[in-house]
Amino acid sequence: MYKNPYECLRSSSGKWLKGNFHTHAGTGPGTCGSLGLEEVIYAYKQSGYNVLTISNHDLFTPTEQYGSGIRLIPGVEYSANPHMLTIGVRQHWGKGHQETIDLTRESGGFAVLCHPNWIKREYWPREEVDKLTGYTGIEVINWLIYRLEGSGLACDLWDHLLSRGKLVYGFGNDDFHLWCDLARSFTVIYADSDEWSDIKEAIDRGSFYASTGVALKNFSLEDNVIAIKAGFFIDSYVEDFTYRFIGEGGSVLAEERGSAASYALKGDEMYVRVEVTAENGAMLFTQPVYRDELFRKP
Repeated sequence: MYKNPYECLRSSSGKWLKGNFHTHAGTGPGTCGSLGLEEVIYAYKQSGYNVLTISNHDLFTPTEQYGSGIRLIPGVEYSANPHMLTIGVRQHWGKGHQETIDLTRESGGFAVLCHPNWIKREYWPREEVDKLTGYTGIEVINWLIYRLEGSGLACDLWDHLLSRGKLVYGFGNDDFHLWCDLARSFTVIYADSDEWSDIKEAIDRGSFYASTGVALKNFSLEDNVIAIKAGFFIDSYVEDFTYRFIGEGGSVLAEERGSAASYALKGDEMYVRVEVTAENGAMLFTQPVYRDELFRKP
């Protein structure tokens, strides 16, 4: 039986929330978060964001006083190489990766592996990732890396994990340090509200997508046919997008260009995720439709 992480779109009660879980600010001159908290949070509000985490390196930064008009979720970036985000927590434990993931989950939060191809391919070594349990996803797109070194894209690791039956979700984050990093890649969540409990529930079921500027307008799975329609976040007469249906091992199962696309499941696909590309190069990455009996959360 195939499972659709966007089944919740049938409900009219939810709404899309634009978020960034990877932001550095408020730590002072000469640091990664050198820009002021208030001005950075204000800039995200002005950029149409609904959800934001200030996730400084190995440091919890209180933000409650700046929360008007945007949901601020606590978090910390664990910075013993390789890095990972601990979202929904208010402290840095300074433990090993696995223990930190466990403590994050026990605290009601979730962990995301950061920029898997920073500096070199496999900044996050696959053999190390394969041993980890309890994390929720990886940054499938992190735009900061394109002004540093390596690749900000991590579909290779994502498909490696999915092909091993691990239900790992793909996130998009700015990894904001400077103004040039603002609103470059983001996570868009379908939740009942912007309360933390509703956001966490949506993350747990995979009801979100990663994007660098393309919006998901519709996604359904009916009679074993995946149907998807994308668009821009602003009104536009542009309707043509390129849709690529990706399966096990990162293989391209089908490609279609138009205002919408569909893919009929043959029944032997382990999973199918969709990448959508716009005329300006902006992309969207859906979570996978997957055979429930073949997958487990890591």
